[in-house]
Amino acid sequence: MLIKRFLRNKLAVLGLAIVFLVVLTSLAATTVAPFDPLKLSLSNRIKAPSDEHVFGTDHFGRDILSRVLYGGRVSLWVGVMSVVLAAIVGIILGAVGGYFGGRIDYVIVLIMDALISFPVLLLAIGLMAVMGPGVKNIIIALALVFIPTYGRVVRGSVLSIRQKEYIEAARNAGSGDLKIIFLHVLPNTMAPLIVVTTISVANAILIEAALSILGLGVPPPAPSWGNILSDGRNFISQAPWLTIFPGLAITLTVLGFNTLGDGLRDVLDPKLKQ
Repeated sequence: MLIKRFLRNKLAVLGLAIVFLVVLTSLAATTVAPFDPLKLSLSNRIKAPSDEHVFGTDHFGRDILSRVLYGGRVSLWVGVMSVVLAAIVGIILGAVGGYFGGRIDYVIVLIMDALISFPVLLLAIGLMAVMGPGVKNIIIALALVFIPTYGRVVRGSVLSIRQKEYIEAARNAGSGDLKIIFLHVLPNTMAPLIVVTTISVANAILIEAALSILGLGVPPPAPSWGNILSDGRNFISQAPWLTIFPGLAITLTVLGFNTLGDGLRDVLDPKLKQ
């Protein structure tokens, strides 16, 4: 039933198609990319798009198409892994706080409010300034940024679900708290979490690009969409293709995840079934 409703939702199908295309081309970069993304060729520097170099070359003579394809791997890896880590921690904290309440809930909410009080990008910049650039540090920083989002969504759902009759029935049947949380409570929070996840991945990719532009992202020479954009800023009037193509890759990917998230919201939200 859900699959049929999903397929009838053109927005969701469009988003899924875009995400699938971006992920597939990034995973197949070793096969699809025409050149080594790290290979320097000073004789080919700042070449406009042509039959040989479809997206042109940068100031080191590196093929932009190859760098965009390989950069997709890094940007998607950062986006997905940071959201997965944030989801694990945020879901646990939100479920524990919402289910048990009391002082535990108070402390968890206090931590969430403290993290969410900072602007997302400002918090990420501060964390990266402390930890230093690197893929692992970006994932950790972005995970800390997104933990409150998951914690608040799960906590709100758990506060409503824990009062349901089937939860009381499970308690009376002798089920422990952990069993109730993982078997009866969390499965009923999946619909909003799926939507939050797709949108958070898009936001993580945008933040990674912003950090790279500020010099706090993935360190060169490893390509990511963000540092390809950063490299092209100094040549934007002379060679606009250095920023156009990685910018389009980011735009297309974010569009795909956001439209997929909006479509899934329409499919999974019972209030919108009609």
